[in-house]
Amino acid sequence: MTHTDPKLSVIVVCLNHPRVRVRCLEALTAQTKSSDVEILAVGRRLGDPDNSRLRERFSKVHWIDAPKEDTVPLMRTRGIAASCGAIIALLEDDCVVTDGWCQGVIAAHRTEHVAIGGAIEPSADYKLIDWAIYFCEYARFMAPFAGVVSALPGNNVSYKRVIVSDVKESDGLYDVFFHWQLQQSGKILVADPRLIVYNANHWSRAHVTASPFHHGRAFAGMRAKYFSRAKRIVYAGLALGLVVVKVARVARQVMSRKTYVKEFFLSLPWTTLFMLSWSCGEFLGYLFGAGDSAARWQ
Repeated sequence: MTHTDPKLSVIVVCLNHPRVRVRCLEALTAQTKSSDVEILAVGRRLGDPDNSRLRERFSKVHWIDAPKEDTVPLMRTRGIAASCGAIIALLEDDCVVTDGWCQGVIAAHRTEHVAIGGAIEPSADYKLIDWAIYFCEYARFMAPFAGVVSALPGNNVSYKRVIVSDVKESDGLYDVFFHWQLQQSGKILVADPRLIVYNANHWSRAHVTASPFHHGRAFAGMRAKYFSRAKRIVYAGLALGLVVVKVARVARQVMSRKTYVKEFFLSLPWTTLFMLSWSCGEFLGYLFGAGDSAARWQ
C-alpha cells in the first residue's frame, strides 16, 4: 500500500463551525499514522479565512471546497470522486470517532457485507435543544446497535467502493434512498457495535424549525419525483398527520433502550416542534417538489 492507494477513504462533510470541526479531525488524524487511511473534508466556503488555520493544522487532510449550491448528497459524491480507498466511509464534521474506529471499519469490511455502519451517541454537554435534535435524528441509531438493521445513518456508514461507483453525480448519495436501493437489490445493511461516533454539536433554534423543514421538503420532493398527482396529494395529507406518529416512534426507540429517558421527556417540546417542522416540509415537498430545500439542508 502507498499513500495513493489507501484501504480506507474517510469523507467528512463539513456543515458546521470550524470549532466543531476541530474535534472531528483531531480524533480522525490520530488514527491515520499509516498510509491505510486518507481523510477528505468537503464543504462550502472551506477556503474562507475562518477555515485557513484548520487547513494549516490538518495539512494531511485533502480539503475540497464545494460550490455554494451543493447539497449534502452532492458533497458526499464529490468526496467519493476525489478519493482513492477501496472502502468509503462517510462522516459529518460534528462526529467524533472513538479509538480504533478507522481500523474497525477496515476490519468490518473483510466480510462480504457492502454497507456497514455504527451507532451515534450523544455528547456529554448537551442542552435540551441538543437532546431534542439528537433524538429526532439519531434515536434509532443509539447503542446498542448491531447486526442486520433496517436503516443506517448517513454520517457513520461505510461502503465497499464497488457499490458507490454507480451513484449518479447529478443526484448525489442520499443515504435513505441509496440504502433502500441496496435492500431492493438483495443487499443487507449491517451495524457493527465497534463503530461508534459521538455527536459533538450544539444547535440553534433554526435547527428545530428551518433545518428540519428543508430536510423534510427535500426528502419528500425526491421521494415523490415520479408520483402521480393523486398520489402526491394523498402523501401530503398523510404528512400533516405524522407528527404524533414520529414523536411516538422516537419515544419507543428511547424506551426500548432504557437510556436517556429523563432527557427525552425534558426535551419533548423541542422534539415535537422539530417533527412539526419536518412534517410541514414534507407536506410542501409532496405537493410542489423540493424547491431549493436540498441546498438549504444543514
